[in-house]
Amino acid sequence: MTCSKCGATMDMVEKDTSSGRDIREYKCSKCGYSDWEDRGTALWQILHDARESDEAAKTNVAPVSSPGVQPSPWEPGRSPASSLWDRLLALLAHFHKRKQ
Repeated sequence: MTCSKCGATMDMVEKDTSSGRDIREYKCSKCGYSDWEDRGTALWQILHDARESDEAAKTNVAPVSSPGVQPSPWEPGRSPASSLWDRLLALLAHFHKRKQ
C-alpha cells in the first residue's frame, strides 16, 4: 500500500481475519502515518461457508426408501462402473473400425 501523505511504500503491521473479513493495517516508516484496508471476505470464512452449504446439501438428499422416490433398476452381475467401461470400449472400437 502506498502512503497517501508522502507516497512511500507502507509496511503491513497487522492482519485481522477474526471478524470474517480480511482487514489489514499498514504503517508508513517514513512519516508514521497509518491506514487500513478491508480486502473482502477472509479465506477461512469462504471455506467455512462452502463446507456448511455442502453439508446442508448432503442432508437435503432424499434417501432411497423415501416415498415417491424410485430406485434405479439393478442389473445382476453388472456394476455401473463396468457398464460405463463397456460403453467406452464400444465407442473406441467404433472409431477404430472407422479408421480402417
